[in-house]
This record gives sequence, C-alpha cells and structure tokens, in this order.
Amino acid sequence: MYKIFQKIGVFKGKPRFANLFFNKKSPRTFIIPCGLKITVPNLIENVSFELFINGIYEENHITFINNHLDYKSNFIDVGANIGAISLVIAKLRPDVNVYAFEASPRVFKYLELNKKQNHLTNLHIYNLAIHSQNNISIPFYSPLDKNGKGSFSPVFTKEAEFVKTISLDIFFKNQNLTPDFIKVDVEGYEKLIFESMKNYLSTEDSCPVLFEFVDWAEQLANFQCGDAQQLLIDNKYTLKNLENNKFIQEPIKSGCTMVFASKN
Repeated sequence: MYKIFQKIGVFKGKPRFANLFFNKKSPRTFIIPCGLKITVPNLIENVSFELFINGIYEENHITFINNHLDYKSNFIDVGANIGAISLVIAKLRPDVNVYAFEASPRVFKYLELNKKQNHLTNLHIYNLAIHSQNNISIPFYSPLDKNGKGSFSPVFTKEAEFVKTISLDIFFKNQNLTPDFIKVDVEGYEKLIFESMKNYLSTEDSCPVLFEFVDWAEQLANFQCGDAQQLLIDNKYTLKNLENNKFIQEPIKSGCTMVFASKN
C-alpha cells in the first residue's frame, strides 16, 4: 500500500488522506524509490511519515545539497536523525564521504541500522552532540515518538539522555578533514554549532552552510533571533533566503526559512 502512495506523488492533503490507512505507532521497515531500505521507530514524526508515503524527505534540499557537492566531496550532516538526508546523499553519491552526527542514542540506533542494512561504506556516523565545549557529557532531550525534535532543551520531553560532545574544529582536526558542505538541523541551536567551528569559519575558504532558521526554536535555545545568521555574517559569509531566493542583508528575526550561507 505504501508504494502506491509513493508513486502518486505529493499533493495537498496527502498526509491526512494517508492517515486513514496506516497505524502510525509501530516501527516500520520499507523501501524508497532510490533503493534504500529504511527502518523508522514510528510514523508519528513527519520525517518518517514523509519518507514512508512520499519516498523522500525534503527532496528540494537534497537536490540543492547534491548540486553543490563536487566529485569526492566531504558532506557534514549535523542533526542527521534517522538518516533521511544522509542516507540518500550517500546512496546517490558513492564518491562523496558523508559524516553524519546524531546526538540521541535512541534515534542513533536507527541511523546505525539504516547504514548497515544498505551497506553504505561512504557514510560515517557518530553518536555525538556537536557543541562548543568539547568532550563533556550533557543532557539531550529527544522523544522517540517525535524523533525529529531532539534538542538540548526539554521542549518535547523532560526525559534526558546524556551524550558526549565534540566540537567541529576538533573533529576536523582529528580526521584531517576539510568539509565541502555542511547542513545543520538542530532545533534552534545553530549558533552553538557554528561556535563549535569558529576557527574553521574564520578561514577564507570555509565551505557553504545550509541551515534552518525558526524564530521560536532559537528563542527557546536562549539565543536572540538571528544570532546564528549574524555569526556567519561576522565571518564574512553571504546569506540567502532559499524560500524567496533573496540575499539577506540583515538577519531575519521572525518566521522560519532555510538559509544558505557561502563565501563565493
């Protein structure tokens, strides 16, 4: 039945219509059109549900990322979740090394399983939280029924998992790695991620960054709206709002949008 939904494409009301046919509480294993075998903890979370009924999640962002990856690039995915983006990039681009970070140990188990059952040797996964403070243990809040909503703040659950941290500056140094594209999806903590790679961002040839701005999420992370954007601007990045394809002269401070930052 799910394959029928994947074939008929995206249309308004499709998720609501699909709700009539599927039990969303149970774990699922299914195949998506690019040939990946995906296992998800449930279909309650929109990341898993969209993969299940559409066969892909955020296709426009995957296409955008793929188009910015040259041959043998290094792609960094911070906030990888079950691998909705990392798995597809790794499958489509066997020449690209994908480095995916997921902080929640419970969610990471699904990322690990999805890598294993698809034999993706170019996908490198890490159960670590990216943080400006390296090698500490901190609480992370990620409800399994909303596995796309993990955060350092107890927004969707009060139950904490303790996770180890690493800064991206340290990771790049330890791996002797030069990133070519970085995607960040961390529920308002984007500035913290950028602070973790402040040395790298200050270099002239630091790579493009794709991230989501959500006003309420950034506020709940105890930042001012627009702080993450301002940090990149201060590091000589040019920002573009991907929703309207316009350059951002001053940080956006309300609403939500995808932001693309680059130095060229």
